[in-house]
Amino acid sequence: MPTVIKKIFLLLAISFSTYASIPTTEGLFRNGNNADVSANLIMLKAVVSSKVSSMLMEKPAEEISSTQEKEAITDGPKVIHAKFLLSTENGERVQLIQALYTSGKMETDQLADVRYFSNLKEKVKKSPPRLALFYSLLTSLALNRSEEIDTFLRLNSKNYKSNKDLVDPEKKALYERYKRYLKLIKEDESLKETMSNPMKPEDPEVAKSIEIVKNKSFMMRDENVSLLKSTNGFKWVIDLDVMSAVFDNKSHRLEKLSFGKVDKNLIFNFDDYILFDGTHELPKLVNLVSPSEEVEVRMTSLTHLNLGNKSMPTRYGEYRDFLKDSKSKEEELDNFLLR
Repeated sequence: MPTVIKKIFLLLAISFSTYASIPTTEGLFRNGNNADVSANLIMLKAVVSSKVSSMLMEKPAEEISSTQEKEAITDGPKVIHAKFLLSTENGERVQLIQALYTSGKMETDQLADVRYFSNLKEKVKKSPPRLALFYSLLTSLALNRSEEIDTFLRLNSKNYKSNKDLVDPEKKALYERYKRYLKLIKEDESLKETMSNPMKPEDPEVAKSIEIVKNKSFMMRDENVSLLKSTNGFKWVIDLDVMSAVFDNKSHRLEKLSFGKVDKNLIFNFDDYILFDGTHELPKLVNLVSPSEEVEVRMTSLTHLNLGNKSMPTRYGEYRDFLKDSKSKEEELDNFLLR
């Protein structure tokens, strides 16, 4: 690592330590309790079952607007088997292949639907809230990423602040000046004689003001995050205008998330975190409750792989070929992942 970058990282590390024990919204969604992801292809398998929400079933028949919803009340839970291939080969861009099967064996003749998203953040922008949140939380939990949930909250919340928004502007400007200074004197050491070090100005008054800036935390406190006492101990709570989320105090595991622009009518519950491969953990159960539908996503497998010579578009093409020969049809499926 270049010496200039080492110095900057050291200064930032010292600065961040002030608020190290106080998380931010974005920081909590990075799933820091999980082990780092080193593979560039993550495969998740899950059983997804859905049924009509109890909220809808309790309504009088005349208040249920959709004929489809009325008919669905008499049906039992609908079950599909899902495979998610998540690729991080392109850094900031996450690619997703979603394959849905009619059987848990997930054989090629049981493939009923396959979809490919070359940039999951763009899919999050265009999807309804429950699907956008599901994909955002999938990358948060499986890839330790906050980029997708950040994208979702920037579109939907007025008081959400990302880590970038919380950076102290004065301190950021000081480090930018120092970074330029280090770069210039590295290229030409003679400039040390004529250039002033932004961190050590000669003017006493300027030096005092610089010390004040240096002693400030690089990150301002996230006012949307607080530590609250509950019946099960203390919890970190995110409280935004359109969303609230509860995390365990020590492990920072996400336990519950509620979303709604008027009422918190979209609820995710996360339970029973387990290690799937001895290193990486996920909640075994994710429950999603909306006014019309209750969904249970039971994670059955988590595997860290490598793409090798087979790119995501190539893999998607193979799935499309499987779908042509499959005995299963998309019409057999009825699930929020298709909406």
